[in-house]
Amino acid sequence: MDEITPTAAPDKADTNRPATPPFIRSGHLAAPGFSEHRIYWEEYGSLSGEPVVVMHGGPGAGSHSSSVRFFDPQRYRVILFDQRGCGKSTPSAGEDDARAALNDNTTQHLIDDVAALRHELSIKGKMHVFGGSWGSTLALAYAIAHPETVQTLILRGVFLCRRADVDYFFQGNAAEFAVDPLSMAVPGAYLDFPTAWRHFVDAIPPEDRGDVVKGLAKAFSAPPRTDEEREGLVKAASACVAWEGSASRLNRDENSPDQPNQKYALTAARILIHYMINGGFLGAGGEANRDNNYILDHVARLRNIPVHVVHGRYDRVCNLYQAEALVRALRYAGNIAVSYFITTAGHSSFDPETDTRLRTLINELPPMIPVETD
Repeated sequence: MDEITPTAAPDKADTNRPATPPFIRSGHLAAPGFSEHRIYWEEYGSLSGEPVVVMHGGPGAGSHSSSVRFFDPQRYRVILFDQRGCGKSTPSAGEDDARAALNDNTTQHLIDDVAALRHELSIKGKMHVFGGSWGSTLALAYAIAHPETVQTLILRGVFLCRRADVDYFFQGNAAEFAVDPLSMAVPGAYLDFPTAWRHFVDAIPPEDRGDVVKGLAKAFSAPPRTDEEREGLVKAASACVAWEGSASRLNRDENSPDQPNQKYALTAARILIHYMINGGFLGAGGEANRDNNYILDHVARLRNIPVHVVHGRYDRVCNLYQAEALVRALRYAGNIAVSYFITTAGHSSFDPETDTRLRTLINELPPMIPVETD
């Protein structure tokens, strides 16, 4: 769940922002096991710097070099990668037939990819892990699985991927919408973006509005066989991406949503719904469970990792209650190294107060002790 932007797009000119740290190299990693997936990665900054792995949002948004702006290039070695099925990783969920891209595509597979990327890039010791929105979910899941490899967790716009968290954004009053489009039956992002919400719900067939995520999963479940089916698929995917974009930033005109290109919309929406219908694959043993409480149930495994949380008070994609729940659970579990900042911002990392807070926080992290190598 994150404002979606294509992989490796050039940074927009902004004289108030420093240039992107120097690009070092890029490549493709053959995914572990017997898999078709090849994971695209990039490195920025200094090869001798403290390693940072950036988990992008979505899921399905792909990495973007703009996230490197938070890190001092003299101090940090910043690693970006495109999660399975999106960005420059292959196969792509943007093809008409997305089954290969969605096969072997679960949170455990993504965690295994990060472990393989560490080996590929010769990261021997600990690393900082940075993630926003769905990236925070993956960062937390990775740290729960491999706490011994994590120096620091830096999280923006926390997303716990529970059913209530997903329904807050995607379900809202959709079930009642045809009868009363202004029904306030339950809390949800729809309350703050009624025009954008109407555009989104209008793209969902009325018979699927009782469970919007399930309806979208049905729409994305098979390759289109006709031009009409493909048109319907693109319409649903574009509506999904436009709704997320409209709700992500406080100063965006919801009457003029961005229109992503078709391949990008298909990629982002398919992977997003693939994960949401399966509860982020955060059930026991990585099984599909929309009613999971996996992160909070396993938060004790993070008790020895410094965790820094930055969350916008007006975030309507990932409600502030998720950050509040995580911070309280970490402290209850005995983690005494938790910092928590609530900014006057929405969901986007580009909102000025969130951007500034993240830069300051990262600049002030205690230096990492280098690993001695033979």
